Amino acid sequence: MAAGVIVTINSDDPPMFGTTLNREYELAAEMLGLDRAGVVDLASAAVGASFAEDSVKTRLLTEIQAYADR
Repeated sequence: MAAGVIVTINSDDPPMFGTTLNREYELAAEMLGLDRAGVVDLASAAVGASFAEDSVKTRLLTEIQAYADR
């Protein structure tokens, strides 16, 4: 991240690994020392890197921003 590489958090197979996407974000925040803004950056990067349609990306980014504004 410090080098400018786009980093995303994923949950490859939650049942197999006993995790959730939310838990993966929690772990990333702990391990990388991220605050709310850092988590928002990760989530936003994931949306940007996705193959979702623009309307879906817009909706997700709006939800992420609502989280950031809490």
